[in-house]
Amino acid sequence: MFSYFEILDLPVAFNIDLSALESGYFKAQRDFHPDRFIGRPAQERSVALSRSMDINQAYEALKNPLKRAQHILKLQGIIVGTENDSIKPSPALLMEIMELQEQFEQVQDIEIHNGLVDKLKDLQKKSLLDIAKFYANEEWQKMAQETIRLGYIVKISEEKKYKKL
Repeated sequence: MFSYFEILDLPVAFNIDLSALESGYFKAQRDFHPDRFIGRPAQERSVALSRSMDINQAYEALKNPLKRAQHILKLQGIIVGTENDSIKPSPALLMEIMELQEQFEQVQDIEIHNGLVDKLKDLQKKSLLDIAKFYANEEWQKMAQETIRLGYIVKISEEKKYKKL
């Protein structure tokens, strides 16, 4: 398993400096962009193309807090956010998510709907703070549960944000 942080020459951290992320991305792309390898042997071009794809994947993952948390957990051997998760959501988390979804399904008033959307934004902010705290304390199981929670919140937010009543 390779580290996206290593690819972009960044220290492993949940809270990252986005300008350092961008600088690492551009530096890595300057070194491995396939256009720089035109006229070189096929193997070198192939390696550069593969490396460039890895750089793009690393950048896209690390700039997204949910994907960043999932990657940090993966570096710890914990898989979340896939069909093959090594940790399952707790029953309490599943109940919380089901209640949120039910609230959205039952809403008929646009103001109440917008209030629920705002509630999701607040839940997302709190979740990001909790993930950062669990990361700092190396509480991997708690970080995993909170990352799963964040994944559900993001999914509900995306589904419900523009729902027509």
